[in-house]
Parts: sequence; structure tokens; C-alpha cells
Amino acid sequence: MAVTARKAGNLGRIPNVTTLIPRPDRAAIEAQVLAITRELLRELGNTEASEAVGGSASLERDLGLGSIERLELSSRLERTLGTSLPEGAIAEAQTLDDIIAVVAGPMDGASVSERVPTVSLSASERNAGATESISAQTSSDVRAQDPAGAQATHHHSQLFWHVWETIYGTYAAGVFFVWLVLSWLLVLVMPPGRAAARMTSAALGIYFRLIGCRIHMEGEEHVDAYGACIYVSNHTSYFDVPAVMALFKTDYHFLAKNEINDMPFVGTFLRKLGHFAFERSKLRARSRQAEQMEKALLRGESFFVFAEGTFTAQPGVRPFQLGAFRAAVRTGRPIVPVVLRGVRRFLQDGTLLPKPARISVIVCPALLSSPDAAGREWAEVLRLRDETRRIISSHSGEPLLHTPAYEDQSES
Repeated sequence: MAVTARKAGNLGRIPNVTTLIPRPDRAAIEAQVLAITRELLRELGNTEASEAVGGSASLERDLGLGSIERLELSSRLERTLGTSLPEGAIAEAQTLDDIIAVVAGPMDGASVSERVPTVSLSASERNAGATESISAQTSSDVRAQDPAGAQATHHHSQLFWHVWETIYGTYAAGVFFVWLVLSWLLVLVMPPGRAAARMTSAALGIYFRLIGCRIHMEGEEHVDAYGACIYVSNHTSYFDVPAVMALFKTDYHFLAKNEINDMPFVGTFLRKLGHFAFERSKLRARSRQAEQMEKALLRGESFFVFAEGTFTAQPGVRPFQLGAFRAAVRTGRPIVPVVLRGVRRFLQDGTLLPKPARISVIVCPALLSSPDAAGREWAEVLRLRDETRRIISSHSGEPLLHTPAYEDQSES
């Protein structure tokens, strides 16, 4: 179980901070920033995080504030405090202390980064510790009750299964790297767009058959049944994208972070297949890119979004980012929940080799925003987000996780 030290701040990377003059009413400003943040978290339905709001709270890990939520927070702070925050200040802030320092100036002439970081356990780590304790106690009880013969049989069974998984994983990984190079060479010489996408989909189907992984789709009648739409899915593994591409026989764009375009092989696939990329570090740039997505929806193009924005080994549906739901409300296009099952086991985060698994992609009926949502866009965005999470959680068999406890490590 890992113990993480929270980063107290990175003000050196926030532009224009040195031009701000410390204000004498820092305590009042700090109280207002915390109060505004609590109110936003309550509206987002993250009551646990709202109760834990403090200056050292991590915006991403502890409070779950993604790009759209940070834009909303920035807007509320500017309206309430009557100030204009520097471009990128909220995007690069790590903690609430960073934001307070931007608004009120550094405390006692020192930057927040000079404070002593606090060491704490996230909610998932505390839960993991409790689970490990229970598992250890249960194993101890079983060992005390089982005879020596039963323990030996169990040990041999575990050893056999471990050897089998290693052999399978080595084979599946080897076949994938051969497949990746061959498919990349084909995509490289093909014209971009639909032809490259269909070739990649067919090649992925061949790959899953070669490694003996059963992969199937439920609810296929909901694919391409609503015109331009936003497919919203849970994010469980690095193999989520191949699983989706192998089964979705329709035109759509993945929404991926900009850094993926520069990755070997993968970047070529994204560019050739016409998928969209966003710049994660600049909130206003992301807002402009969200507007571009809305225009594409109105042109009749569909999107596929992993709304959690990241994944970990821990099962559960994490808080969703709001960009897809805001686009759905503003354009009137439907949200189609898509559930991934079995992919987390196939290639769990933190592992190198795939494991034997059955993969299911479940496409659910569409959700529509209310036609009379004018004037209450924010409430409708949250309603669509919450209903989509509930549906995905119920079909995936994984619980809703209300307190985010992850680093922003991956997004596809």
C-alpha cells in the first residue's frame, strides 16, 4: 500500500503570480475560496470531498476537479471576488492553497511550495489497507483450519494458474507487438479516414481471435441508431480503445489528450483515423476545443469519450469529467452509455502481460437532455452525468466511487 505525500504547490509554474500584490484581507479571501469550492462540490454531488475541503487538498486527487469543473470554479471566483485570474493559473494549480495564493498573494512573503508537505492516505488507500487486513485475517483463519494436504493442493493450483497466466500473457503480448507493427505499416500507406478505421477494426478482430480472447457486444442495435451522438464509457485499461475499435462498426472520433499524438505507432493511428486531441494544460484552450466538438456534433459527427479521464487497478466508476455532457446539452445530441467489462482484468493497470479474460462491450439506450433546459444548463449537465454513471455502474458490476483517489495518469 503506497503512502503519498501531497504536493503543497507549484506556483513557480503559474504565470503572472509574481505580479500580484499580497492583500491584507487574506483570511477573508481564503474563507471565500473554500466556501465557493465547497458549494461547487455539493452541486457536483461530491459530498465527501466538500467536507474535506482545505488549503492543502489536491484539486485533482482529493476534490476531483477536472477541466470543466475548474473553469466553473474560476468563473465563480472571478464573479464573487471581482478579480481576473491569470491565464493558466487554475489549470496549473495543484492545491487550493495555490489558488488562494494567486488571488490573495503568497502568505508571509513565502511561496506555498516552501511549506512542509503533509503526508496522508487517500480514501482508496485506506480502503485498500482495510481490504488487505481482512484478506490477511481470512487467509490466516483458513490456514488454521485446513489440513496440510489441502494447503498443498491449493498451493499447487495457484502455482499452475500463475505459470499458465505467464505463458498466456507472454504469447498475447508478443502477438500484439507483431500485430502493431504490421497494422501500423498498413495504416501508414492508407488514405486517412474511414478506410483506415475499418482496416484497423478488422485487424483487431483478428488479433483477439489469435490470442483466444472472447470479445462480444451487447446492445448493438443502439450503435448508430440516434445519428450524431456522444458515446460515454468507463475507463478501465490501456486496452479499452482496442476493445472498442474491434467492435464498433460506425464512424466516430475518440477524444484523446494531445500528448498521445506524439507517441510512436499510436499517434499515427489517431491521426490517420481522424480522432480528436485536446490540450490538457490550458483550460481556455480546452473550452475552445469543446466548442469545436459541439460544432462537429452539429455537422453530424459522433464522439467516443472515456469520461473518467484516467484508470487505475482499483475497480469502480470514478467521477466523470463534464465536457461531453455540456456538449450534449448545448447541441441537443444524445448521450449513449457504453459499458466495458473484463478489460480491466485482461490488462490491469500496473501489469505488463495480459491475462485470460472475456471482454464485453455493452451499449445502452440513449439519454437525452431536457428540451426545456434553457437557463439551467449546469443542472442538466449534472443530471446527465449522474444518470450515465449510474447506468454504467449497474451494468459493469463496479461501484460508484465518490471520492477520487487517483493521479491524472492516462486519458484516451
